[in-house]
This record gives sequence, C-alpha cells and structure tokens, in this order.
Amino acid sequence: MEPSDNMDSLKMYLLSVMKDKRQGVIPFILKGALRVISWVYAICVALVDQAYRRGLREEYSAGVPVISVGNITLGGTGKTPFVILLADHFISRGAKPAILARGYGRDEDRMLRDELEGVPVFSGQDRVRAAQSAVRNGNDIIILDDGFQHRRIKRDMNILLLDAASPFGNFALFPRGVLREPRSALKRADMIVLTKTDKTDEYAKEILIKKIKALAPGVPVIITRHNIIHVKDVTGAIYSPKSLSLSKICAVSGLADPDYFNLMISRKGAKIALRFDFSDHYAYRQKDIDRILRRCREAGVEKIITTAKDYVKIKGLDISGIEDKLFIVDINIDVTEGREKLNAGLNSISPGARA
Repeated sequence: MEPSDNMDSLKMYLLSVMKDKRQGVIPFILKGALRVISWVYAICVALVDQAYRRGLREEYSAGVPVISVGNITLGGTGKTPFVILLADHFISRGAKPAILARGYGRDEDRMLRDELEGVPVFSGQDRVRAAQSAVRNGNDIIILDDGFQHRRIKRDMNILLLDAASPFGNFALFPRGVLREPRSALKRADMIVLTKTDKTDEYAKEILIKKIKALAPGVPVIITRHNIIHVKDVTGAIYSPKSLSLSKICAVSGLADPDYFNLMISRKGAKIALRFDFSDHYAYRQKDIDRILRRCREAGVEKIITTAKDYVKIKGLDISGIEDKLFIVDINIDVTEGREKLNAGLNSISPGARA
C-alpha cells in the first residue's frame, strides 16, 4: 500500500483513530477530546430530531414523489451505485427522475452525470430550491442522494444503507466514531439495504438482520453486494471483467473502503502488485499520477485499475504516461435477496401509482 501526501495521511490517521484502529498515548488523548465533542454533537442531533417530531420545523412537500437514499455512518456504504439502480428502475418504467445531490462539487455528482445520461443532477446546498428546479424541469420523481439526515424535504420513502461488515462502526457518534446518528434512527427508515454482504459470512449476516429487526421492527431488509459488470479503457471501449484475470494490477482508489474495491478486483483473478489507497474524495494532483507511473514501471504492472468515481478527477490531469494501462471498472449493486420487496416499494411511489 503506497503512502499519500502529508495532508491525506493526516486525514486517514484521524479516521483510523475514530475507528479505534490506533493505540498509544496520542490516540488515547485524541479519543478523549473527540468523545467530548461527540457529546455536543449528540445534543444537536437530538434537538433537530425533536424539532421535526414535534412539528417545530416544517417539511417541504415537493409535489412529486421523493425517495431518499442515505446512511447513518460516514461514507462507504455504496449510495452512488444504489442511486443509479433507482434511476434506472424508474426510467425503465417511463418516469423522468431527477437527482438532488449535496452540492459540494464532489466526485459522486460528476460520476452520476457521466453514468446517467439524460438524468438531471441538481447540485446545491439548498435542496428545497433544487427540488423546485427539478419540478419546473418536468421531472416527475426525485431521488434525494445522501438524504437520510436532510429532513427538510418530505419524502415518500426513506431508504437506509448499511455496510454489512461494519454497520455501526465502533457504535460511537461522530467525531469519536463514524455514526452520524444513533442507531435508534433506523426506525425512520422505510427500507433497510445491507450492502457488501459478500464481505461477511452467513452467520454474521443473520445476527445483523436480527439486530436490525429489533431496532426497526417491521422494516423490510434487502440484501445486496457490489459487482464489477465491465471494464472500460480511457476511450470508452468495454471489456469483460474476465480481462482482469491473471493480470498484474495496480489498484488506485480514493474510497472510504479501499479493501472492498481490491477484494472485488482480486475475485476476478487479478494479481494486485501495487495499491494506492487515498482518502475518500481525494483530489488527485499531477504529482500523484507521476508517482503512480514511476512505481508501476518499477513493478512491471500491466494494468492500472481505478473506479469511475476516481476517474472523473484523474482524467483532468496529464495521464499520457499511463493512459494505455489505465482501466475503469463499472460497479453496480446486485440485489441477492428481497428484490420483490424492493420493486414493490418503488412501484408504490412511482408517478403512475400516484395518479
């Protein structure tokens, strides 16, 4: 695993402290300070929750069906490919979906625009205004990306994603842990989707489902995993995932869960010789590309594999030295259990169902 620059290393270090992956005097002191801040954060979360429960804060009705996709942990659950799955579902049924993104100019926004040609992505911190723009644009259903904590917009369905291998992190609230809300928030979900279930065994999965049913009685649980559907080169030419088999690979990613990305590649038969694990949402620079090129030449790497999320930032740099080796994996969400429940829920809020 290749190291990144100082700022990125600091970010990854702090995240490892939050996840209890660091021991020693400095991590112990940091954890204490982060714990105190998390108490303040918990109070703020509780106040917001009560404000909406008591009607002190009003929810905006968009006038068209709204479906929210979100999580209660910091990143890494697979929201973006799941949003794409939802958009494809509604398009196949003749609807005109729009996506409301967070509006921070992040890589997911650009990836959604690249992957969903013809589906407008409205980015803006004021999501009510974005929803109004979508309705004026003629869109008849809104997908709220990363919307579980954004409660200002009234939604018809709340879908909560949980990483099956680490659904609640270390059970501590941010910034002491990675929980954005306490586990009791699961009760607000209309549907819970377990992602990356191939990272864990059947026994652990069943135990987790029992815990979820205890926390959120009656909420349907959908089982999924990520899957590499094909591989593309920089020209857009498409290859079978089998093309990775027996190749000497360099894996490049800026993800919350790089281990899972590498696991998916290795399962296609690739031999991972090098890994460049950058922090989630990492802003690639030319010196990163130059370092990747140098190390790949030294290691005799045949292919450099990255994600669509990373490529939207990498392609803006000078990649002439690596473009003949650079490949992008397209990843989708494979629903392994509960497809009927998912479809039934989505169809119940489709524009046609409301008519």
